[in-house]
Amino acid sequence: MKYSVWVVWLGSLWAMLAGSGWVVTAGQVAFWGTLAAHVVEFVVKRPVMEAAGGSMVHHFVQTLIYGLFHWKPLEAKATSTRD
Repeated sequence: MKYSVWVVWLGSLWAMLAGSGWVVTAGQVAFWGTLAAHVVEFVVKRPVMEAAGGSMVHHFVQTLIYGLFHWKPLEAKATSTRD
């Protein structure tokens, strides 16, 4: 499931580079929309990543690529250890 995000990234890049007309526009919307959503996710879920430890650069890159598929397991692990 985690790697399904690559379909969005690569599909939007392909649409921007190889498409024409509305396909290019759709690729741009998908690419920039996904990027913006993942940046917002990083800002909102930063406390979860800080609590998990490790490099914040690593967490930032992983969140940019995978979004919730990166931080959701970290959040679940933190919640289960608190119980």
